[in-house]
Order: sequence, then structure tokens, then C-alpha cells
Amino acid sequence: MSDYITDYDSEDILCPVATVSFIRSMSNDIYPLLELATVQDEKTTAPLLKSIIVLLGSYWKSFCLDLGKEALDTITENIDSARYLPRPVLEAIAQDIKQDSNELAVWALADDDWRHHINNYFGHEASNKIFNTYSPGPKQIDHYFYQLTGIVKITNTWHWEQDEYPFAPTSCTARQAQEKLQHFLDLEWDIAHQQTIPDLSHQSIQDYYAHLLVLAIKTHATLKDYIEMPEETEYE
Repeated sequence: MSDYITDYDSEDILCPVATVSFIRSMSNDIYPLLELATVQDEKTTAPLLKSIIVLLGSYWKSFCLDLGKEALDTITENIDSARYLPRPVLEAIAQDIKQDSNELAVWALADDDWRHHINNYFGHEASNKIFNTYSPGPKQIDHYFYQLTGIVKITNTWHWEQDEYPFAPTSCTARQAQEKLQHFLDLEWDIAHQQTIPDLSHQSIQDYYAHLLVLAIKTHATLKDYIEMPEETEYE
């Protein structure tokens, strides 16, 4: 495991807070557990590998939730007018105002108050509700980031060339990346719900570890490029 994230300079990927936190958690929490699993007997290794899968899934979900909200916050902070907000955000706020029985609710968007209203609307509860619209998988990720940023099918950017990343030396298409994430999330669900699962190998868990790291980097890079569009360009 010499070429895993502990040997990769996080500054190279220009991380936002959510990505830094994810990589730090993977390096500080998951990596040592993977190392520990290599020196345990078979009886101890099996439950340890299951625990690693569940922990990986928890970190992945937190990363996606935090990154989506962070991206929306960044967009909101760096545009001069609400007209530049992503269309799904505009539609959600318009629907929220329409359903408000207070006839003066529309004034909550006056001047720069629209920023405050958006931050309140897309809080922890609403973000979780949007995220959980679909069961865990690529469709869930696409829906969540579209609703908060306007990016269509962000998982289509999940592809890379051979040796593009030191900890993921093989190339991968977007379809392969999506399918591998789905396999991982299905496995996590089975473990969490005490379903019968095939024997886990240390190598397979290492592969999932590396895969989630690349997905995090790819997702961040897509958001970074999208958010850095010229201010006069309206989001989708």
C-alpha cells in the first residue's frame, strides 16, 4: 500500500474543506485499519474488514453531503445576483415562497437577503432529504449535486487514465466507476443489515478505498471548474 493517499500531496488537488476532511479521515482512520488487517489472524480480520467497509460508507456519505452544501455556499457567496443561481435552486426557493402562507414572505429575498434565505432553506435537514431521495448509488449522487449546483450527471466525470493517480494505477470508464461504487454501497448495506456476504479479501477493500478517493477527487475537480466559471455565466 505504498502508493496510497498518505504518499499523495493533497495540495495538488486544491481541496476545499469537505475534501480535505475526507482525505484526512481516510488517511488517519481507514488507512491504519487496513494496515492492521494485514497482521491479524483470519478470525479477527473478517469483522475488521466489515467494519472498514461500513466506516468507508459513512465517510463517503458525509463527504458528498458536505461537498454539495459547500459548493452551493461558494456559488451563493460569489455571485452578485440571484439570477445566476443554478436553476434547481431557483425552482426550490420559488416553490418554498409560493407555499408560504405569509404574503410578505417574498420580501425575504429582497436586497441581499436571498443569500440568507438560501442558507436557511438548504440546511442540514433539507440537504439530507434531497440526498436520500434515491437509494445509495450513482443516481443518488447525480440527483443531489444537480439539485444544489445544477451540474447534470456529475458521475459522468468519473473516468481516468492508467497511472493518472498513484493509488489507482488502472484506467476506469465512467460506467465502470459508477458500477464499482454501486457494488461497494450494496456491500455496505448488506453488512449493516447483517446479510450473508461472500468472504472479503484485503485487496478488495484496498481497491474500494482507492476508488472512493479518486471519486472524491474527480467530484471536487468538476465542482471547482464549474464554480470558477465567469460570474456573468448563468448556471444551468
